[in-house]
Amino acid sequence: MRNRTTLAHLPTTFSTWPTHPLYAAIERWRDAASGQDWPQQPDFDRLIAHARACGQPLPPRQRFLRDADPELYYEMHIGSSGEIPTRGDNWHDWFNALCWLSWPRSKLAMNARQVQAINHGEVQRGPRRDAGTLLDESGVIVPYCDASLAQALQDMNWQALFVQQREAWGSRIGAHVIGHALLEQGWAMYSGWCGKALLLPVEATFFQLDYAAQIDILDITLAARLADDEHFAASPRALLPLPLLGIPGWCDANRDMAFYDNTAYFRPTRRAKSATEISPSPAMIG
Repeated sequence: MRNRTTLAHLPTTFSTWPTHPLYAAIERWRDAASGQDWPQQPDFDRLIAHARACGQPLPPRQRFLRDADPELYYEMHIGSSGEIPTRGDNWHDWFNALCWLSWPRSKLAMNARQVQAINHGEVQRGPRRDAGTLLDESGVIVPYCDASLAQALQDMNWQALFVQQREAWGSRIGAHVIGHALLEQGWAMYSGWCGKALLLPVEATFFQLDYAAQIDILDITLAARLADDEHFAASPRALLPLPLLGIPGWCDANRDMAFYDNTAYFRPTRRAKSATEISPSPAMIG
């Protein structure tokens, strides 16, 4: 199900390109996607052809279909045709298209989970579909090689995660946005703004790789786990709250450690350990 909210604060020209770390995962498409006008169907076709030429494993039938009005459910239409209905002149759907290019395996696996849930009777949305939708819309993939940092996120111990272990970000823990609604919301960040984090363990050498290689590894790993319910719980509680403005380098205000004293945003509430931690895989690279 697509989020159809239109935010009044969004830029009205397509040529604007964001530079915040939130958008790092889609940065590789900047040159190919930038333009003075919103993309028309030929532009979408050229963009997906460019992504294929860059080696992205996009299915042969995959296509962004501008202003389509499918008869089937959105997810079912993608599953049956490979076409992704994409509204024109719309930031939400534009960011969704760029996420499909950046996370092709995981986005396909997410859609497959939605299709499977619908086929099993979860037509009106339920825990399985809600969990998939939250990841698709607001998901942040959090790789880590230090179990204490993962535990700090699980425990909502923001002082440990953002203050005491501040230097660990980028070397022992990271944050990579897959949720396209977060990219839309990023035009007007606000106190209280959170993503839904999914922890993925990696080797320490992962953080020495270039950014594109990191995303490729995470995409492969996440897609495999999304296909296995033993590694991805079918519940929205499988995803952890992550105050995005607390991530070092994501907000100028958090250079002042007093920023983290705002308990209305950095809530100290403890929660039980959930199923967000994914066991390492023998196939994991890095």
